[in-house]
Amino acid sequence: MKSKIKKELAFRRIAGEVFIVDAARSELHELNGPAALIWEGLAAGRTEKAIVSAITAEFEVDERTARADLEGFIKELLKAGLLCR
Repeated sequence: MKSKIKKELAFRRIAGEVFIVDAARSELHELNGPAALIWEGLAAGRTEKAIVSAITAEFEVDERTARADLEGFIKELLKAGLLCR
């Protein structure tokens, strides 16, 4: 099932990090490394397969590790209320 970023969130990349503003909850989230890459992939509507490929290319990890990182981070984002399904 594809996860989507909640529409009411604002985000921007600044100096290699992604900052997410959840105004409704008065929260600011800061992402770097693979987390930022995953977030931007989700924001662009990329498939999970494409995001896994980007992680393996950027961070020199195998596909299994990249997929585990993606799945784990998506669970964290869902729990934090930043994504919906």
